[in-house]
Amino acid sequence: MSIEEEIDRAFKATGLLSEVVAGYKRRIEQTEMAQAIGAAIKRKEPIICEAGTGTGKTFAYLIPAFYYGRKIIIATGTKTLQDQLFDQDIQVVRRALKIPITVAKLKGRANYLCHHQVERTKSERSFTSLREVELFNMYERMLDTSESGDISEVNMPEENSKVLSSVVSTRDNCLGSDCPHINKCFVLKARKKALAAEVIVVNHHLFFADLALKQDGFGELLPECDVVIFDEAHQVGDVASQFFGSSISTNQLNELLRDLRYGSVMLEDGSETVNELVDSFEKGVRDFRLSFEGLKGRYDLRERSRFSKAIEHSSLLGLISKNLAESIGSITLINLELQHCRERLLDVVIFLEIWSDQDDRSVIRWFDSSIQSVRMHLTPIDVAEEFSSIVMDGERSWVFTSATLSVSGDASYFTQQLGLESAKFQSWDSPFDYSQNSVLYVPKNMPEPAHASYVERVVEESIEAICAARGRCMMLFTSLAAMRAAGDRLSKILKDRNEGIPLLIQGDGSKFDLLNQFKNIRNAVLLGSHSFWEGVDVRGEGLVLVIIDKLPFSVPDDPVTAGRIDYLRSQGGNPFMDFQVPEAVISLKQGAGRLIRDETDMGVLIICDPRLLSKPYGKKIWKSLPTMRRTQDLGDVTSFLERA
Repeated sequence: MSIEEEIDRAFKATGLLSEVVAGYKRRIEQTEMAQAIGAAIKRKEPIICEAGTGTGKTFAYLIPAFYYGRKIIIATGTKTLQDQLFDQDIQVVRRALKIPITVAKLKGRANYLCHHQVERTKSERSFTSLREVELFNMYERMLDTSESGDISEVNMPEENSKVLSSVVSTRDNCLGSDCPHINKCFVLKARKKALAAEVIVVNHHLFFADLALKQDGFGELLPECDVVIFDEAHQVGDVASQFFGSSISTNQLNELLRDLRYGSVMLEDGSETVNELVDSFEKGVRDFRLSFEGLKGRYDLRERSRFSKAIEHSSLLGLISKNLAESIGSITLINLELQHCRERLLDVVIFLEIWSDQDDRSVIRWFDSSIQSVRMHLTPIDVAEEFSSIVMDGERSWVFTSATLSVSGDASYFTQQLGLESAKFQSWDSPFDYSQNSVLYVPKNMPEPAHASYVERVVEESIEAICAARGRCMMLFTSLAAMRAAGDRLSKILKDRNEGIPLLIQGDGSKFDLLNQFKNIRNAVLLGSHSFWEGVDVRGEGLVLVIIDKLPFSVPDDPVTAGRIDYLRSQGGNPFMDFQVPEAVISLKQGAGRLIRDETDMGVLIICDPRLLSKPYGKKIWKSLPTMRRTQDLGDVTSFLERA
């Protein structure tokens, strides 16, 4: 039997999946997608697959990959999806196909205890409270009791970032093959297990972190493979930009200072000069941090006159770092700690030189400032050439899949972003009957989103639908400020009407806890911003109403957005239609996708933004949404929800 026939046999109504999946139903879209992926893997070609909600895309890529691939890497959008794939979906397919395939889950180094860091922290005695000492001791005991060193194995009574950062390594402070504990290294153990496995499950960030290491020539975390699969592939462009770019934070600089202090204590000669320069480095870092005082948020460094003080101090810090690196390099008997610090200092010098120099137009220079830290960024304008050179090498198959890759059926925004114009694109609609099971409502007479009363009107236009749905509603906002304002207004109205509908608001607990409360309460309204637009799966009668305040256009004065707009304009493009509209469509499709999660689900999607109907680009956005029954009559909405 050919592999194509084996794939068909797996997806038949009475096939292999039906034996292990309760209530299994054959979906033609799923089988077609699996065969298309199988053909691409067989030819070692890239393929882009858009599959609507309910297609069953996970099984559609796992089964052909298991049949065709020898070594497979699957990269998911989040650690939660990584765990679900490893713990549930892959185990189901293994049972169905009866293939004894080996699987490993690999996480980033910050998830594993580091013997060297624990030993060093213990010698420094740097904790200031008894509680921190108790938590540290729990991690120290884990060194002897854990096989994997995975910190998630221990149910810590509380999370303390100071303690946690002191027991794990970073790319900066890892001693690599020079580490005296290399034979016990938990990261190496996890890597070796992955090397021996046929299927490795990672998240996007770990995949690109490894790719960045390969590009820099520092080594390779992920093993060579025959098939790479990106689930939630619509996120790949943003993650690629992070890792093909670079960044450094004041927290990292302070960690480097800590490591310099530790290394200089062990010096036998030349310590006086080094200590003086370390003192200068400490002052340079402090002055650099103070140059951002009073700033909170994301800022574009092209406003040079506004940030001249920060640029001046970055140059001074670069000079101090260079002098310190040279001084360390002149020492005859240098210890490993200082040797690695010297390499990190040289990286700081190079980064700060590029960050403060405006001549290179291929990167966006910006910084993100908060109370805790400032992070400086160099974000590439375009990653297409670099990424496509890796994908198009013909050595392996690449599969990109998501429910949201196209705009009105056109995937060119996604393909151009990653240099995948020559890759095959196929799309399958959701098998759900949206026209019967759902309604899309756009209220009449809404003001423009910039109007002062807009958030208040969003709540007023939504309240009857919320009451008709008896809660069971998610309200998705494009900003935290709008979310909080809507929460205040909605709370007052519901209290005045004595509806007994509780509110759950992002920030009142973790995303995980809020979603669990929402599912358990069964009549609540959950208000969330960006993090709730994706990765939320509430099936059945627990969610029948999703309200979106406005079209999710990125803020035009955000430094990365502004940089890309300027670049596209300089190339003769139309930034709004070529970049901002496609970005908004994909985000909107993700938000709308929270509503119907199963074939028996029913619900109403409310998009309050009048631009969906009033602006020329609205038609393109409209066509990209599921084929729901559409109305501007509130009576249609309330009568539908009363039956849901």
